[in-house]
Amino acid sequence: LAHASAAGLPAVEEAFADRAYTARGTLVPRGEPGAVVHDADEVVRRSVGLALDRAVTGADGGRVPVEARSLCVHGDTPGAAAIARRVRAALEEAGVRVEAFT
Repeated sequence: LAHASAAGLPAVEEAFADRAYTARGTLVPRGEPGAVVHDADEVVRRSVGLALDRAVTGADGGRVPVEARSLCVHGDTPGAAAIARRVRAALEEAGVRVEAFT
């Protein structure tokens, strides 16, 4: 973010709804068990939590603060398009305004 800002480029913080986070707020490496969240219901719950609480439950079960204005559902996740539609609907139902950055 700092590099983009210094270069005069707009940047947006992004969180990953379908990835596990460590207690330090980094992503669990993909090679480790549980790194990718495959349960669509869990991805939806995590998305709403990220938007409303600015936090996610980490791999160790603790609360991990995450500042983000954008949520990513990886396209290589099976059913990604359907999951993304469910995430959007759940966010809107929770009162989160979903809109473009520009």
